[in-house]
Amino acid sequence: MRFSFLAFGLIGTAFALPHPQDIDLDGVAAAEPPVIVTPPYDVASNIPSVLTTTSAAPIATDGPDSRKRSDIVVEKRDGTCAAQPAGSGPVPSPDTVAAFQSDPDLQALATNAPSPYGYASVFTNMAASVNAPNYMGLHTLTSFDTLGCANLCDRASGCTAFNIYIERDPSVSPNATNCPNPPSVTNFKCTLYGTPLTSGEAVNTGQYRDSFQIVIVGSNAYNKNSPPPAISGFTGPVELGGAINAPNSYMGYQYFPFSQSQGFDPATCASACTAQTAYDEQHPNADCSYLPCIFFNAYVLSEDGVPQGLYCSMYNATWAPSYGTNYGQYRGSDRYTVSDSYSYSLMSPPTQPALSPSCTPSGD
Repeated sequence: MRFSFLAFGLIGTAFALPHPQDIDLDGVAAAEPPVIVTPPYDVASNIPSVLTTTSAAPIATDGPDSRKRSDIVVEKRDGTCAAQPAGSGPVPSPDTVAAFQSDPDLQALATNAPSPYGYASVFTNMAASVNAPNYMGLHTLTSFDTLGCANLCDRASGCTAFNIYIERDPSVSPNATNCPNPPSVTNFKCTLYGTPLTSGEAVNTGQYRDSFQIVIVGSNAYNKNSPPPAISGFTGPVELGGAINAPNSYMGYQYFPFSQSQGFDPATCASACTAQTAYDEQHPNADCSYLPCIFFNAYVLSEDGVPQGLYCSMYNATWAPSYGTNYGQYRGSDRYTVSDSYSYSLMSPPTQPALSPSCTPSGD
């Protein structure tokens, strides 16, 4: 995970910070883009390696000039005609792409599927699966089982959303010479994510493997509607309608683009808040005072409906949910929106004005 120190900066407190706290979209645009993952087609299951996140630290770094999103793409290789896992779903007759895409029975599986308890439906019966950051794994099911897919998400630490869909796959691994377009099988796929999903991420319509066309129908997505977990040393989470827009005490922000090592985890913001307090205590003002971070707002920032990263706003005072009134902004024609916004407050804030114990006031 790259720790981006952007725009106003958090080191020191002498900067003139804007009021109200506009989201720094120029800073976000200069940060690393989110890492978007396309789940593999040619496996029955896939659990990516767990990447270790680094501790937050208030260090200034420059972002790249490009905002082209970073995609993880699996290299395509010609097959060997080896048999692939048998699918559990029905194969339409005739066995064609058009018949699969228009089959009412397959689509009815998606439209009639129950929404699991504790989850909110994002979209139903789309003809594409999601490409999204913080991909946590793929599982092939024996039926269009939204409850089973939700159970897999519940068992995966950090999982906040899942996508379940019906995929037309080859019965053997296609080879350009010997088996370019084999008969199909129908698979039920379940993919897990550590970030909330949106309909704007449903862009994966399939691919060709030699002459065989993989396509997708009956794609449903669900987000957990439970709040994020409690964080040691902080009270919360407190759900907010938007981002905090406070009249004072704003210290700045940290922005963490979503990636395989960074999902929607407010604990990242808590680490940044704690690290900032430690830094400011070590670099106090001339009178030995410093501003501790005692309150932060963590939320998902999306661009044109696609989640981009975790935005952490930090404050030297606590604020009520009534101040959560920033629902998003525009940057040119691009619309940025706020979702999954929560606040946390330090349980035992220092007495203010806080004084650095290792400091001797100037002039003494």
